[in-house]
Amino acid sequence: MTILRWFSPGHPAQLIIGLIIWSLWFVAMYAGLAVVCQLAPSPALQRGVSWLNIGLAAFSVLVILLLVVLAWRNGYYCAAQHQRKGSSGAPRFIGYVSTVLYLAAAVATAAGGLPVLVLAPCA
Repeated sequence: MTILRWFSPGHPAQLIIGLIIWSLWFVAMYAGLAVVCQLAPSPALQRGVSWLNIGLAAFSVLVILLLVVLAWRNGYYCAAQHQRKGSSGAPRFIGYVSTVLYLAAAVATAAGGLPVLVLAPCA
């Protein structure tokens, strides 16, 4: 199947999958926060300890772990391709660049998820 081939480490789609995962996290995180705050606002006295903050932090950690695992998989693929003799440079290049992009998306997710640990959710 063509779609399953997109997820192989040397496929050019790997260059945008990490950023797509990050953008979906961003939209889900802040749209979900806005909807929950509109429907069921939490008391303002709770600083960073509410069911909403804990849920958003857990969601952020899961997305960070997913991005790090995908970066590790692409890095491992690049190392294996480097050890093979006669492998072409294009899949390795895609693997190296996508590894860096996955890690950048993980760092951006961590930076965007840090405020839920200290700020009141609906302030």
